[in-house]
Amino acid sequence: MSTVSSSPEDNEKNIATTVTNTEQKVVKPLTPAKLAKFKKEQDNTGIVYLSCIPPFMKPSKIKHLLGQFGNIGRVYLAPEDPKTRSRRKKYGGNKKKKYTEGWVEFLDKKVAKTVANTLNAQPIGGNKRNYYHDDLWNIKYLPKFKWNNLTEQIAYEKAARTQRLQAEISQARRENKEYLKNVEKAKMIRSMEEKKEKKRKLAEIEEGSTETDTREKKKGKVEELQSDNKKIKQKSFEEDEESKKYSKFKQRKLVISEVIDGQKSDGSRNASNTSEGIKKILNKIFMK
Repeated sequence: MSTVSSSPEDNEKNIATTVTNTEQKVVKPLTPAKLAKFKKEQDNTGIVYLSCIPPFMKPSKIKHLLGQFGNIGRVYLAPEDPKTRSRRKKYGGNKKKKYTEGWVEFLDKKVAKTVANTLNAQPIGGNKRNYYHDDLWNIKYLPKFKWNNLTEQIAYEKAARTQRLQAEISQARRENKEYLKNVEKAKMIRSMEEKKEKKRKLAEIEEGSTETDTREKKKGKVEELQSDNKKIKQKSFEEDEESKKYSKFKQRKLVISEVIDGQKSDGSRNASNTSEGIKKILNKIFMK
């Protein structure tokens, strides 16, 4: 079996190339002998798990270091979270790609088991100037674990991640829809409250205007009554003044009778006495 170092990007490229190749030529089905041989080779392979990858170590470096102990088939390293990488680049960190964990396929499972038991917790070593000289191996052999299990697990995790992402997107859409609905409802309630407030203010203004009108009307009626009372008082005062003027005149009812009696008693008097009596009477009448 040919040894291939693969990462997610490399896998996509390999898939693309295989698809184009299958489009160009038709793949012949395996014969029973070849199929049995392939199954035997798959059963003889062994996979080791790397729980920690030294900083910025690439799959080619892993293959080179572990290839010294036996034939290696495929290598897969899981890349770090893109958000973590972008955050590191944003704050001036290393721009290289970093991997968190990995799987290495040995063509012989006995070699894989020996390598895991021997190198686990041991320094990578090599030249002292080597960047990974002081880093330690973290290797574990995975019994009864084949590469197709890894691909199935990766596909399952990818599908689960996609499904989770779709669920989060749908939930975000529902929340956004509910938020917009609440915003529209709040706007409607606010507009209703504003209309009620305007109606209340208009009612208060109308009540105030009617009260002022009634007050003005009442005030006008009071002023009119007061002016009428003043006119009546003035008229009564004028009449009283006139009555006072004429009240000074005192009619003497017995003047004529006194004159007649005077004439009868003094019939023998002369005309001069009568004229003097008339003058006295006139003086009494006019209060002179």
